[in-house]
Amino acid sequence: METTGGKAKAKVAWDVKNCSYNAADTAAQSFTVKGAVTLPDGVDNNNNIDLLAYVKVNVEAYTPKTVSADDNKITGIEVNGVYTTQSKISFTAVGAGMDNNSPKKGDIRYVPLNWTVINTNAWDKAPYTACFGLSKSGDYTLKVVFQQQQYNGKNWKNTDSQDTKQVAFSISEAKVTAPGTNLTPSANQKKSVKTNDPTDIIPFVVILIIAAGAVYGVIYYKKKKK
Repeated sequence: METTGGKAKAKVAWDVKNCSYNAADTAAQSFTVKGAVTLPDGVDNNNNIDLLAYVKVNVEAYTPKTVSADDNKITGIEVNGVYTTQSKISFTAVGAGMDNNSPKKGDIRYVPLNWTVINTNAWDKAPYTACFGLSKSGDYTLKVVFQQQQYNGKNWKNTDSQDTKQVAFSISEAKVTAPGTNLTPSANQKKSVKTNDPTDIIPFVVILIIAAGAVYGVIYYKKKKK
């Protein structure tokens, strides 16, 4: 500031709080900030000059954050991977700009909308993950559709733009031996045998019948002779 003794430095308390600047407005702004001047030591205001200062401020318009659809991706599933009919395949869809936690008007992002292998399944909120299995061998493609959204200053709104990412994979028949399968050769199995001994007992049964007949004949003969 100019004084009768020359230039001197004065302190100014700027009243930014009460200026017309709108921090939520992303458009270009021009406004004036008023400040109260505190005179330096040794300087008197004998002429009662208004101790106020004014500064004009120009703020450029906010440049919205844009993202590329190329950054949409599918993780957790291997490209051209080979899985079996017993595999449980899980994956996660990650949209570009989903990490924008403090959006401003005009910002762009992509959110996963739905996924398809055989049937189409939709997401309505995070987490954008899924798990599936296939019982038939063959070649398949996982497709994920990403919806572009723009922030309007209050909420994210869908635009007319979408992006699709896909991953090819294949399913092979699982080679599994069923639990509890009897591996004993069929030629040695007899339904009448209840133990683990596969021996054919029919000859023994015949022998026992003959022996029993012989005993009975002896007893009957002796009784008749008496």
